[in-house]
Amino acid sequence: MAKILLSLFTIIHFNLLQAQNLVVNPGAESLPKGIGWTIISAGASTCSAIPTDTYLNWTMVPNGTANYPFDHTTGASGGTIFYSGCSTAFQGPFELQQDVDVSADATIIDLGNAQYIFSGYLQTPVSIQTDQGRFIIDYLDAANVILGASYTSAWQSYFFGSGSGWVFYSDTRLAPVGTRKIRIRLQSQMFFNVPAINVYFDDISLIKLSVVPVKIISFTGTYTANKINLQWTTTNELNLSSYEVERSSNGIQFTKIAVVPGGKTAYSISDENINSGVDRYFYRLKMINTNGGFSLSTVIPVNIRAQQALQLSPNPAKNFITISGFKKEGTITIFNANGASVLSNSTRLQTTRINISSLPGGIYFIRCSDGDTISFKKLVVENK
Repeated sequence: MAKILLSLFTIIHFNLLQAQNLVVNPGAESLPKGIGWTIISAGASTCSAIPTDTYLNWTMVPNGTANYPFDHTTGASGGTIFYSGCSTAFQGPFELQQDVDVSADATIIDLGNAQYIFSGYLQTPVSIQTDQGRFIIDYLDAANVILGASYTSAWQSYFFGSGSGWVFYSDTRLAPVGTRKIRIRLQSQMFFNVPAINVYFDDISLIKLSVVPVKIISFTGTYTANKINLQWTTTNELNLSSYEVERSSNGIQFTKIAVVPGGKTAYSISDENINSGVDRYFYRLKMINTNGGFSLSTVIPVNIRAQQALQLSPNPAKNFITISGFKKEGTITIFNANGASVLSNSTRLQTTRINISSLPGGIYFIRCSDGDTISFKKLVVENK
């Protein structure tokens, strides 16, 4: 009998349901002067030589020329874009901003369960000018204090080689606890006193994702008597409808083999459709919520052939570990408690010594694979 028992560390999966764009006037189409936005600084000079028509600073209808290309959405005349105007003296930065009130989400934000996706387009089309632009996204509390690290894109400039046409920027993150508003900032600046500031913004978006946590405490698989028994335990099944159990023979392409209704904390099913010619199966859980959203669990392998008898020492360890028992070339990967790979090492030796001195103290999991079998070891790294 070959058996694999993988007790996973706690992993939180999220069902993400996309909501509407929270940005008012995301494409500069509402006039005058970009309704919904606040001008912090803008080029004050009259831009008589460019296609501003009756539109003032930070809104413009371009004419499709090389200096003033059409908007991102339509790519045709009539579309409006954000730009900061003209200046013959002040070089910037020029800034336009909008505060998005998210106080209605305070409860899920303060539980650490509110995720937001920012995205936007930026264009710097003139190669001979040093104009450049960027996005900054701040998460603020009720007193307008910035919480945590803001998202700040790199400066984009055709002259400095970082972009010319419409470039897409995006950032996804959990709102810091205490967040009550999200400030979207468009910035541009120039270094030569050329009147037109050829930096353009379009199609700004801020999407709230409804986060429904499903906590998988453990997910295990055992092969015995020509069948595979799967067990998993969970908590926090908020708005969960069911689990779909999926199987694969290669770890890439998965097929649904069972649907299990939610509402419990412990589950167990058996997969009796076992092909004796397959050495190993892979399983994962697709967690379906009541609104149709879903998330996927970690994949676990279940070996039908006997596993390698690998030894790990010392454990706990501080600076080095030794893994022995490999029968042929293999790969060793170390994961931290969040499931992120922190070290990876290939070996052709039966015994391999690995330097772990760069790892902070804590719990880690080691995955050893030789192409035929996969083994897991738990490693405790002592504080240095």
